[in-house]
Amino acid sequence: MAATRPLRLVYFAVRAKAEPCRMILEHGGVPYVDVSVQQQFNKPWPEVKRQGLVPFGQLPVLDVGDGELVAQEAAICRYCADLVPGLLPSDSLERAKCEALFHAAEELFVCNPLVNVYRGEDFEGKKREFLDNVLPRRLRNFARILRDSGGPFTMGRSPNYADFKWYHHLSNVSLLEDGALKASLGSEEASLHDAVVAFMAAVEGLEGVGEYLRRRPKAVDVGTKPMLDPPICGSRFQE
Repeated sequence: MAATRPLRLVYFAVRAKAEPCRMILEHGGVPYVDVSVQQQFNKPWPEVKRQGLVPFGQLPVLDVGDGELVAQEAAICRYCADLVPGLLPSDSLERAKCEALFHAAEELFVCNPLVNVYRGEDFEGKKREFLDNVLPRRLRNFARILRDSGGPFTMGRSPNYADFKWYHHLSNVSLLEDGALKASLGSEEASLHDAVVAFMAAVEGLEGVGEYLRRRPKAVDVGTKPMLDPPICGSRFQE
């Protein structure tokens, strides 16, 4: 892509749906900036939504220039992955497997509002439901895929764009309760837990990713008064 300016990623100040595409762009060294709704549209979000200025009335969106906005997290991630050699399989079957992995991670979506929105008793109730009844089966399935692939990534020795989606959700799970990932796998599933630990470390060790994770705003006061510190829409945000 012959970009005349950096990509512009428009999102809220939360640790949620923009994280996988940020990690993809950081890993690939693709120039981008984090942009608030007000910066992008010179209007507050309710007005932007009312006027239909973003496709589907949702964020994030990726401004790729020439008036074009890419909407929907999965589409944004695939677009970004196509800019980074190796993250988007060229073989149609391998690409389908990669897309299946990405969409399977969506089943853990509720950890986004758990980290960023819910508070008090509402948080505690929804957290228990998620950790007890949603996470265990899905995490075991994911861990078996890692183990069977030979690891450390979901499709073997090299990362693909779905890995960043899984990493985001699992890192958010770790913010909910200490030891949540290990507890969900059970003590008899040591090999599966080892595969997940190796996966998380491998993603964090990718070029550009570890540095990004260290400098991004921290998610604080989860379950009580959730926010990012500093309260900005991303580490590449500028006033």
